[in-house]
Amino acid sequence: MSLEYQVKEMVLCFHGPLIYEAQILDAEIWDTTSTKTEQTGPHYFVHYKGWNKKWDEWVPASRVLKDNEEGRAKQGMVKSVQSVASGKAKDDKMTKDKQDKDKGSERGGAAGVNSSRKDTVVASSSRDSHKAGKKRPRDVAFDSEDSYKKRPEIKILIPDVLKVKLVDDWEYITKNHQLVTLPRTPNVKEITEEFKAYVESKKANAAVANAAGLKLTRSDAVLAEVMNGIVLYFDKALGNNLLYRFERAQYLDIRRKTGELKPMSEVYGAEHLLRLIGKFDPVIIKICR
Repeated sequence: MSLEYQVKEMVLCFHGPLIYEAQILDAEIWDTTSTKTEQTGPHYFVHYKGWNKKWDEWVPASRVLKDNEEGRAKQGMVKSVQSVASGKAKDDKMTKDKQDKDKGSERGGAAGVNSSRKDTVVASSSRDSHKAGKKRPRDVAFDSEDSYKKRPEIKILIPDVLKVKLVDDWEYITKNHQLVTLPRTPNVKEITEEFKAYVESKKANAAVANAAGLKLTRSDAVLAEVMNGIVLYFDKALGNNLLYRFERAQYLDIRRKTGELKPMSEVYGAEHLLRLIGKFDPVIIKICR
């Protein structure tokens, strides 16, 4: 194992969600005894050009790119994707603000109408009072809006290394038209099973190491339910939400070959599971509402 980049070399470095110019200040190869994190292999201590030195950090080789034409092209592509995402978020906020303003105007107008028809309302109130318990309040929509604003914010942090993989995956499919070879090994179901076994083994090791015993914060039943839920949602979401346009013909071909009986979580692998994880925020928030 060797170092691909040298000290003082100018490179491009991924610092989510963008790629920045950086200079390598130090370089080391970490093993299990010397690692400063849980990762091993080549690592570089970088300074981001134009940034305060407090942002200097150690990064794995997977986050570093050569400062060449290919690296600059990827930098531009990532910036474009982020700009589109930011623009959509801004448009969504502007649309919501306009809707809120319109609703406020409607409430103000309704108040004016109600005040001008006060006598009519008073006259009819006694006649309609017996129906009040059966009618839904007219402001139910506004209560729902308040609930919407108070919904729980759940953030799932994706490591920068995996964000780079998502960008590479996007480039392979949309620019190079390179499809993932199917079926994948390990597939999505196998990955979730491996993760479940990994968590259970860590609990077992901790229990052995702690003579007083280990208080489990999450039961095995809940862990299994979560993993099964991820697999189930993957099977339901793949066709409509996780495929690029160039992959749909391949997906339909797989469905024909399997007779639509084999779950897609047993065909697709880590690349498409990572896309699902990237979409988890809105999914979880929708479930919590």
